[in-house]
Amino acid sequence: MTNDQAPSSALDALRQRIDAIDAELHRLLMERVRVIDGIVAAKRASGADAVMFRPDREADMMRRLVERHSGTLPLTTVEHIWREIITSCTRLQGDFAVHLDGGADIADMRDLARYYFGFSVEMESPGDAADVVGTVAASHSDLGIISLAERAEVPWWRGLGVDGAQIIARLPFFVAHDRPADLDAVVISRPIPDAATVDTAVFDARWTGILPGNLMNSGLEVLSFFRTAEGVDALLAASGDLSEGDVLALCAAAGAEPDVIRYVGGYASPIDIETDLDNDEEFGAEAE
Repeated sequence: MTNDQAPSSALDALRQRIDAIDAELHRLLMERVRVIDGIVAAKRASGADAVMFRPDREADMMRRLVERHSGTLPLTTVEHIWREIITSCTRLQGDFAVHLDGGADIADMRDLARYYFGFSVEMESPGDAADVVGTVAASHSDLGIISLAERAEVPWWRGLGVDGAQIIARLPFFVAHDRPADLDAVVISRPIPDAATVDTAVFDARWTGILPGNLMNSGLEVLSFFRTAEGVDALLAASGDLSEGDVLALCAAAGAEPDVIRYVGGYASPIDIETDLDNDEEFGAEAE
């Protein structure tokens, strides 16, 4: 055997290994779909005919992905592949469209939507954020993506509610420097039956006149706000175990009690993957 033959044989063996891995991945994907087919049949037998989104389950899957991930493959690449699989399997339950906030940069919105929901889902842009809320509220199972501008052009969250559309997720879920599809946004849908308790609850808050007090030191996050001559509207994020009354009390303690406070949804808290992975590496180094 010549020296040239040895590397060639080694490469051939590695390529055969890749072929075997690809075949196994394909087999497992088909097996996953067969399980999904069973879930769809069981839901239809029980009378559930809507497309069922489970952002809580997706978040758990993504967290487990972070825990077990290693190697040089970017975690955001794995996330994109995984979300394509999730969306493809969700579409087996029925078709749905994703409505995009036309008030944001449309190229950024489409990048975000394609990254999280793939290339086979229908994308529409009915107008601004308020139009997206109305369209999703009137739909059977559609989703909407709305950009979280610090200062909103309209107080679109006024259209959210327990009987219409609600916030169900925040994007991006993996937070990292220079990540793809990094537009800060929320996903809305019709209310999800039997939804799990969210990490972060979101509230519509309104004040007449100039907003007093120091709201930012109350443990609340202002996701977006809208100011007029009459007053201020804000979209507030708080810990998921807080009720409307709890949030009202926090605002009052900060000297900023609102005239209106309403629950409008919630989401699984995003993960800073750079911090989490760095911490994992430091722990591993200490263990050695």
